[in-house]
Amino acid sequence: MKVHIKICGFTTVDGLRAAIDAGVDSLGLVLDPSPRQLTLDAAIELAAHIPEHIQTVAVCGRPPQDQVQEIWDRMQPDEIQLMADALPDPSLGLPVIPAFEDGEDLVDRVKKYVVSSAEAQPLVLADGPKPGSGIVADWGRVEAICSTTRLMIAGGLNAQNVGDAIARLRPWGVDVSSGVEHAPGIKSPEKIRAFVAAVRHAEQLLEKPS
Repeated sequence: MKVHIKICGFTTVDGLRAAIDAGVDSLGLVLDPSPRQLTLDAAIELAAHIPEHIQTVAVCGRPPQDQVQEIWDRMQPDEIQLMADALPDPSLGLPVIPAFEDGEDLVDRVKKYVVSSAEAQPLVLADGPKPGSGIVADWGRVEAICSTTRLMIAGGLNAQNVGDAIARLRPWGVDVSSGVEHAPGIKSPEKIRAFVAAVRHAEQLLEKPS
Protein backbone atom coordinates (compact mmCIF):
# COMPACT_ATOMS: atom_id res chain seq x y z
CA MET A 1 0.00 0.00 0.00
CA LYS A 2 1.13 3.55 -0.67
CA VAL A 3 0.36 6.08 2.04
CA HIS A 4 -0.53 9.58 0.87
CA ILE A 5 1.79 12.12 2.54
CA LYS A 6 0.47 15.62 3.20
CA ILE A 7 2.53 18.35 4.84
CA CYS A 8 0.88 21.59 5.96
CA GLY A 9 1.81 25.00 7.25
CA PHE A 10 4.35 26.36 4.76
CA THR A 11 5.37 30.00 4.85
CA THR A 12 8.47 29.98 2.63
CA VAL A 13 9.41 28.79 -0.85
CA ASP A 14 12.43 26.97 0.60
CA GLY A 15 10.14 24.89 2.80
CA LEU A 16 7.94 24.00 -0.16
CA ARG A 17 10.93 22.97 -2.24
CA ALA A 18 12.25 20.71 0.51
CA ALA A 19 8.90 18.89 0.68
CA ILE A 20 8.59 18.67 -3.11
CA ASP A 21 12.10 17.22 -3.37
CA ALA A 22 11.29 14.68 -0.64
CA GLY A 23 8.39 13.31 -2.68
CA VAL A 24 5.26 14.33 -0.78
CA ASP A 25 1.81 14.00 -2.34
CA SER A 26 0.07 17.17 -1.19
CA LEU A 27 0.99 20.50 0.39
CA GLY A 28 -1.24 22.56 2.65
CA LEU A 29 -1.22 26.34 2.92
CA VAL A 30 -2.93 27.62 6.07
CA LEU A 31 -5.43 30.47 5.78
CA ASP A 32 -6.94 30.00 9.23
CA PRO A 33 -5.70 32.08 12.20
CA SER A 34 -2.58 30.31 13.47
CA PRO A 35 1.19 30.85 13.73
CA ARG A 36 1.35 29.56 10.13
CA GLN A 37 -1.41 31.73 8.72
CA LEU A 38 -0.99 33.25 5.26
CA THR A 39 -3.02 35.94 3.62
CA LEU A 40 -4.88 34.74 0.56
CA ASP A 41 -2.52 36.74 -1.66
CA ALA A 42 0.54 35.15 0.00
CA ALA A 43 -0.99 31.68 -0.34
CA ILE A 44 -1.65 32.27 -4.04
CA GLU A 45 1.95 33.38 -4.49
CA LEU A 46 3.33 30.30 -2.70
CA ALA A 47 0.96 27.96 -4.53
CA ALA A 48 2.49 29.07 -7.82
CA HIS A 49 5.63 27.14 -6.83
CA ILE A 50 3.79 23.83 -6.38
CA PRO A 51 4.04 21.54 -9.45
CA GLU A 52 0.88 20.10 -10.98
CA HIS A 53 1.62 16.52 -9.88
CA ILE A 54 1.39 17.58 -6.21
CA GLN A 55 -1.97 18.56 -4.75
CA THR A 56 -2.43 22.03 -3.33
CA VAL A 57 -4.69 22.19 -0.26
CA ALA A 58 -6.13 25.41 1.17
CA VAL A 59 -6.29 24.69 4.90
CA CYS A 60 -9.05 26.63 6.63
CA GLY A 61 -10.96 26.32 9.86
CA ARG A 62 -14.52 27.55 9.94
CA PRO A 63 -14.69 30.43 7.45
CA PRO A 64 -18.02 31.79 6.20
CA GLN A 65 -19.24 30.32 2.93
CA ASP A 66 -18.54 33.47 0.91
CA GLN A 67 -14.91 33.33 2.05
CA VAL A 68 -14.65 29.67 1.04
CA GLN A 69 -15.97 30.60 -2.39
CA GLU A 70 -13.43 33.43 -2.68
CA ILE A 71 -10.58 31.06 -1.78
CA TRP A 72 -11.77 28.63 -4.42
CA ASP A 73 -12.25 31.29 -7.10
CA ARG A 74 -8.94 33.07 -6.55
CA MET A 75 -6.56 30.34 -5.41
CA GLN A 76 -7.99 27.37 -7.33
CA PRO A 77 -6.59 24.73 -4.94
CA ASP A 78 -7.08 21.05 -5.62
CA GLU A 79 -8.90 20.74 -2.28
CA ILE A 80 -10.09 22.90 0.59
CA GLN A 81 -9.68 21.52 4.12
CA LEU A 82 -12.38 22.64 6.54
CA MET A 83 -13.54 21.62 9.97
CA ALA A 84 -16.35 19.13 9.49
CA ASP A 85 -18.91 21.33 11.24
CA ALA A 86 -18.29 24.15 8.74
CA LEU A 87 -18.55 22.43 5.37
CA PRO A 88 -20.09 24.45 2.51
CA ASP A 89 -23.34 23.59 0.77
CA PRO A 90 -22.70 20.33 -1.15
CA SER A 91 -24.49 21.82 -4.16
CA LEU A 92 -21.47 24.08 -4.71
CA GLY A 93 -19.48 21.02 -5.70
CA LEU A 94 -16.28 22.12 -4.00
CA PRO A 95 -13.68 19.41 -3.31
CA VAL A 96 -13.30 19.43 0.46
CA ILE A 97 -11.39 17.50 3.10
CA PRO A 98 -13.47 17.37 6.30
CA ALA A 99 -11.30 17.59 9.42
CA PHE A 100 -12.48 16.24 12.76
CA GLU A 101 -10.88 17.34 16.02
CA ASP A 102 -10.26 14.50 18.42
CA GLY A 103 -12.68 14.24 21.33
CA GLU A 104 -14.92 11.83 23.22
CA ASP A 105 -17.62 12.08 20.52
CA LEU A 106 -15.24 11.66 17.54
CA VAL A 107 -16.69 8.32 16.45
CA ASP A 108 -20.28 9.57 16.56
CA ARG A 109 -19.42 12.72 14.58
CA VAL A 110 -17.64 10.74 11.90
CA LYS A 111 -20.45 8.17 11.69
CA LYS A 112 -22.97 10.95 11.05
CA TYR A 113 -20.77 12.37 8.31
CA VAL A 114 -20.29 8.98 6.66
CA VAL A 115 -24.04 8.35 6.64
CA SER A 116 -24.68 11.72 5.00
CA SER A 117 -21.92 11.32 2.42
CA ALA A 118 -22.55 10.21 -1.14
CA GLU A 119 -19.33 8.14 -1.01
CA ALA A 120 -19.17 4.65 0.47
CA GLN A 121 -15.85 5.46 2.16
CA PRO A 122 -15.38 9.22 2.21
CA LEU A 123 -12.04 10.86 2.89
CA VAL A 124 -11.84 12.00 6.52
CA LEU A 125 -9.00 13.74 8.35
CA ALA A 126 -8.79 12.77 12.01
CA ASP A 127 -6.79 15.45 13.81
CA GLY A 128 -5.59 15.91 17.35
CA PRO A 129 -7.65 17.66 20.03
CA LYS A 130 -6.03 20.99 19.12
CA PRO A 131 -5.08 21.09 15.41
CA GLY A 132 -1.65 22.52 14.70
CA SER A 133 -0.48 22.16 18.30
CA GLY A 134 1.43 18.90 17.92
CA ILE A 135 -0.80 17.14 20.46
CA VAL A 136 -1.23 13.46 19.52
CA ALA A 137 -4.70 12.18 18.73
CA ASP A 138 -6.16 9.26 20.66
CA TRP A 139 -5.40 6.46 18.22
CA GLY A 140 -7.81 4.16 20.02
CA ARG A 141 -10.72 6.39 19.04
CA VAL A 142 -9.34 6.93 15.55
CA GLU A 143 -9.02 3.17 15.07
CA ALA A 144 -12.80 2.88 15.39
CA ILE A 145 -13.38 4.89 12.20
CA CYS A 146 -10.79 3.12 10.00
CA SER A 147 -13.15 0.66 8.36
CA THR A 148 -15.74 3.22 7.23
CA THR A 149 -13.49 5.97 5.86
CA ARG A 150 -10.46 6.72 3.75
CA LEU A 151 -8.61 7.85 6.81
CA MET A 152 -5.97 10.55 6.91
CA ILE A 153 -4.42 10.86 10.35
CA ALA A 154 -2.92 14.00 11.87
CA GLY A 155 -2.16 15.32 15.31
CA GLY A 156 1.33 15.13 16.75
CA LEU A 157 2.87 12.93 14.05
CA ASN A 158 6.63 12.95 13.50
CA ALA A 159 9.34 10.70 12.11
CA GLN A 160 9.53 8.79 15.40
CA ASN A 161 5.86 7.81 15.74
CA VAL A 162 4.40 7.80 12.23
CA GLY A 163 5.53 4.22 11.60
CA ASP A 164 3.63 2.99 14.66
CA ALA A 165 0.55 4.94 13.55
CA ILE A 166 0.66 3.39 10.08
CA ALA A 167 1.17 -0.12 11.46
CA ARG A 168 -1.80 0.25 13.80
CA LEU A 169 -4.26 2.21 11.69
CA ARG A 170 -3.28 1.42 8.07
CA PRO A 171 -4.46 4.87 6.99
CA TRP A 172 -5.04 6.14 3.48
CA GLY A 173 -2.83 9.10 4.33
CA VAL A 174 -0.85 10.96 6.98
CA ASP A 175 -0.69 14.71 7.63
CA VAL A 176 2.07 16.56 9.48
CA SER A 177 2.94 20.15 10.28
CA SER A 178 4.69 20.87 13.58
CA GLY A 179 6.48 17.51 13.47
CA VAL A 180 8.72 18.67 10.60
CA GLU A 181 9.49 22.20 11.79
CA HIS A 182 12.33 24.20 13.33
CA ALA A 183 9.70 26.74 14.47
CA PRO A 184 6.02 27.35 13.58
CA GLY A 185 5.88 27.75 9.80
CA ILE A 186 9.61 27.17 9.31
CA LYS A 187 10.11 23.68 7.94
CA SER A 188 13.21 21.57 8.51
CA PRO A 189 14.42 19.83 5.34
CA GLU A 190 16.07 17.16 7.50
CA LYS A 191 12.87 16.47 9.44
CA ILE A 192 10.84 16.40 6.23
CA ARG A 193 13.18 13.83 4.69
CA ALA A 194 13.15 11.75 7.88
CA PHE A 195 9.33 11.81 8.02
CA VAL A 196 8.94 10.73 4.40
CA ALA A 197 11.53 7.98 4.86
CA ALA A 198 9.71 6.72 7.97
CA VAL A 199 6.41 6.55 6.07
CA ARG A 200 7.95 4.66 3.16
CA HIS A 201 9.67 2.24 5.55
CA ALA A 202 6.36 1.58 7.30
CA GLU A 203 4.75 0.86 3.92
CA GLN A 204 7.40 -1.77 3.19
CA LEU A 205 6.81 -3.45 6.54
CA LEU A 206 3.08 -3.71 5.81
CA GLU A 207 3.81 -5.42 2.48
CA LYS A 208 5.92 -8.15 4.09
CA PRO A 209 4.09 -11.44 4.77
CA SER A 210 3.32 -11.95 8.45
